[in-house]
Amino acid sequence: MNNSSLISRYFFPSVKDKEFNKWANITLEAALNFLHNRDGQKLHAEISPNEISNFFRTIEIPERGEKIPAVLKETIEKIVKNSVRVSHPNYIGHMTGATPNFLLLCDIIISALNQNVVKIETALSATYVEWQTLCWLHNLIYNREKSFYNHILNHSDIAVGNYCSGGTVGNLTALVTARNILFPNIHKIGIYEAFKKADCTRAVLLVSQRGHYSIKKTAAIMGIGEENVITIPCEILTNKINLIELENTIQKLHHEKTKIISIIGVAGTTETGNIDDLKKLSQICTKYKIWFHVDAAWGGALLLSSNHKKQLDGIENADSVVIDGHKFLYLTMSHGAVLFKNEHSLDTIRHTAKYIIRESSVDLGRTTIEGSRRFDSLKLWFCFKAIGRQGYQTLIDKAIENAFLLSQMAESHPSFEATNKPETSILTYRYLPKSIKIQIKIIYEIWNLKNKDKLEKIEIHFPKIKNNFDLVIRQLNLFLNEININIQKKQRKDGKSFVSRTTLESIWKSQEIVVLRAVPFHPLTNQETFTEILTEQEILGDFFFNNEKENFFKKTPDAYCLFNDL
Repeated sequence: MNNSSLISRYFFPSVKDKEFNKWANITLEAALNFLHNRDGQKLHAEISPNEISNFFRTIEIPERGEKIPAVLKETIEKIVKNSVRVSHPNYIGHMTGATPNFLLLCDIIISALNQNVVKIETALSATYVEWQTLCWLHNLIYNREKSFYNHILNHSDIAVGNYCSGGTVGNLTALVTARNILFPNIHKIGIYEAFKKADCTRAVLLVSQRGHYSIKKTAAIMGIGEENVITIPCEILTNKINLIELENTIQKLHHEKTKIISIIGVAGTTETGNIDDLKKLSQICTKYKIWFHVDAAWGGALLLSSNHKKQLDGIENADSVVIDGHKFLYLTMSHGAVLFKNEHSLDTIRHTAKYIIRESSVDLGRTTIEGSRRFDSLKLWFCFKAIGRQGYQTLIDKAIENAFLLSQMAESHPSFEATNKPETSILTYRYLPKSIKIQIKIIYEIWNLKNKDKLEKIEIHFPKIKNNFDLVIRQLNLFLNEININIQKKQRKDGKSFVSRTTLESIWKSQEIVVLRAVPFHPLTNQETFTEILTEQEILGDFFFNNEKENFFKKTPDAYCLFNDL
């Protein structure tokens, strides 16, 4: 293909519409086939990851271009067909899932416009869409008076927040801002000089053990180091931060002359979906004059539901909040937002340049960590216009109802137990052999007792293992861990449905428990879906238990007394 042909064929406005429309039709058909799963393919592709990787092993850049139909065909065969069907109702394992169909059109508009929202010279109306939707989210959290938002929309020298790629960059933005406010000029003079001026040798972040891994990444990037993220234990079963432990830690750090950059409340933990007591956390932060950040990347959407927003009471006192649109707001990847209570907080990371983001400009890039960015705020603007608050309440309420329904089904099932109480749309649970389901509650109760009370209960229920009860129960849970790992792996490989798994230390004291993790927020996921998934998991669990129980009892013969009907 010569140069003139390449330019006239591939770049607007010289493109021939008839030819382009053919390509568009092929692409749209492939996308819809994928979303509807018309071929009945597995959720995780028909071939293995190793086989897929073989398609992409050549290291030389293609010398000559191919015709678009050929490239589209290769894209469909090698990439589309081997992508994860996260939009399927049986895919309930992660926070990435179904999105409204009209967002396909929205993404086409975003790509066609190709606005770079770092500066108004490459993003005219897009700049004001960002401002407006950031004010919508800020109002959702902080509920300031109308005149406040009118002032924001009319003054380019202040900002209530930023859009970003997701929770990781949102948390980074918020915590860098908190650091810069605690240590004025640290962004100019560096950590060493700033710590010296503040008469401290250490600065830390405090978050529960359920905190997102991005908090440690943030600490590493900020230069304070991952070891200065202090994780506070959670309450058993609730997965909420232990407030007594938190206050004890704060007081200890104050005596050591350690500066606390921020206390981070979690509104919807990634693993269990549970929500810290934000009201009490805000009171503690006020008492000790500490920056209060809320990671609401998942749970922030509950503010749109009048039935569930009370769970986030106290979020309005946060100095900063992160919400991800590409999670519980049902947007396509990627979309995150970080909001600040004080409209001048972002001044601490404000930057300017001579060719863009000038001091007197309205360029959004002046207060963002990221530079060039896509016009992803259009997706939230479009969704709020198309769905509205009432529509979002319907979606969120249904998703939370799903989690409670699955919890009830697991708890009443002879082969499962729920391992957390859902507050959002995340549930953890695990497979148990039927022969131990009845006993497990008694075992758990005894496990958490102490001294004389514990010994008395063991003597009543399990006298044969009174001398080695703890050891036997540890071995039992390790055995159950292996079964649940195998269930999750095999179910993913079989491809009819998908749940994820994690390991929690907040269920049984001093022992890590492998649990299955469901995120049933797809609007079309229902009781029939759950029945299908649990039946499949039960069959797999029984298979692995029956195959391995002989080896288990050889290693731990005393465990026989824990099982019925063996």
